[in-house]
Amino acid sequence: MSTMRELLRRAAGRRVTVGFDGFIDTIARPVARTATADAPAQYFKSIPAFGQYLVEHGGKSCSIALHVERRQLGGNLPHLSRAASMLGLDVSCVGMLGQPGIDPVFSDLPCKLYSFAPAGEATALEFSDGKVFLAADAVWSDDPWQDVCAHVPQAEQLFREAELIALVNWSELDASQALWQAVYDRAVRPDRANFSRFAFFDLCDCTRRSAEQLDQVLRLLGRFATRRTVVLSLNENEALDCGRKLLDGLDDLGALTEALCQRYGIQQVLVHTIHETFLRTPDGLTREDTRFVTQPRISTGAGDHFNGASCFALLAGLSDRDRVHFAGVFASTYVAKGSTPTLDEVLDAL
Repeated sequence: MSTMRELLRRAAGRRVTVGFDGFIDTIARPVARTATADAPAQYFKSIPAFGQYLVEHGGKSCSIALHVERRQLGGNLPHLSRAASMLGLDVSCVGMLGQPGIDPVFSDLPCKLYSFAPAGEATALEFSDGKVFLAADAVWSDDPWQDVCAHVPQAEQLFREAELIALVNWSELDASQALWQAVYDRAVRPDRANFSRFAFFDLCDCTRRSAEQLDQVLRLLGRFATRRTVVLSLNENEALDCGRKLLDGLDDLGALTEALCQRYGIQQVLVHTIHETFLRTPDGLTREDTRFVTQPRISTGAGDHFNGASCFALLAGLSDRDRVHFAGVFASTYVAKGSTPTLDEVLDAL
């Protein structure tokens, strides 16, 4: 533990640049039964229960009441960035954080904030077993990278100088392929290969994307891997979608990580589920059970906190097993506590 503690402390101040999303989330619980004088409101406890209710109303109309719990920052960039910053990394965020100026909902992020567009708006329906996001598409010009640079002229420099680049939410942002390609062309490809620097990717829910689009973005990750050590992070749903669309239906998560590395030439694949985590690197496969939280205070942002902690552990130089363990404990502490833990709190939990 003392060695891990020393390595983690040493990671403080390492430079990370994250792009490109940013949402304002309305967190709500769908009401299954309204309150009465004798009983409080009852909520849909699980996604299957909510889904079954909708199925039963097919061909009819129905109305769902929402109990709004709070309005908070959302999107993958803000949650990942908060986690990484709370652990001590020097994080720059290039995202949709408000126009003109930074939206107040993001003002408490402990990061350097650079905004090129208004924040998106999303509603997150929370259940005991996960969440459902409802979000409108953003509107982009024909040159998204120019949109970014028009408002953040130092964007290219921020990505070029970062020790770790984190690019997230490919699935929800229509411009993400063009933006990720621009980061590679302008900030990564001109430099010589340096595998002590990292490029971390989170595709997010890719079920809406075609097999051709998914193959295209993973081939782009393979190009990043010629210049940086690439880490692709997937949750179970995303990993299985990759298996269905690209790997002949492969659904063994351990084998799937190896197949993705081999097919696309990327160095590392991380798959995290509510029950276990898999990390494939050139040193082999690491698997660890997840600390499942039976009574979560929050689920929104859990995967992003796992990813933020993974970035921190990567820059700290932890072993594969310690990286998986640290990120898992950090994420489960966040879910149980309902807020982002500090490094000291995670070390205590370890």
